[in-house]
Amino acid sequence: MGSGAVFFTAAQKSAFGYTSTDIAVLWGSTSPNSAQYYSNFTAGNHVTKITNVSNIAAGDVLVIGPAGTYTGHTAIVTGAATQVLPALNPTFSNTNQWAVPIADSTTSTHGCSVSYPDSRCVGGIFTAGEGTAFMRLYSDLSGSLVGYGYTWSVTSGATYYPPAPATGYTERPYVIGRLTPCPPI
Repeated sequence: MGSGAVFFTAAQKSAFGYTSTDIAVLWGSTSPNSAQYYSNFTAGNHVTKITNVSNIAAGDVLVIGPAGTYTGHTAIVTGAATQVLPALNPTFSNTNQWAVPIADSTTSTHGCSVSYPDSRCVGGIFTAGEGTAFMRLYSDLSGSLVGYGYTWSVTSGATYYPPAPATGYTERPYVIGRLTPCPPI
């Protein structure tokens, strides 16, 4: 119920008719976890990396890598990113904030916000499982995502996670990839 990686694996099986064997050939396991997806995505295995917010599209996959005791997370992007205006806290100079619509499975709400809702929040009560929501990404002023982090929700004061060590913040790198078509057999 709370695994974005299991959700993404099931989506691939449903959308492309993949079997567990197909998943193992592509990703190195019949049931990859987010750390395995992160490793494959950062290596560019079967994906084209998305590094500019203007290129984010429905069907792309956002994978948060493991860090410390955190095991990572996987979410499927469901549409284009939209700029968050006015910017919400935390804010950083020379950056823009973007709301990215996603579908995933999680035990942690992406924020019970009216503007950027989590479909699992009904009447202010969150129910874990599959649903749609929003995450917030940061970019430089040209839209480059490289070197910038994210927040789990698009709510003021949400915890910011940088992709590399930064004073006062917990590192949690992420990558966005677009699946590349498999060659015909």
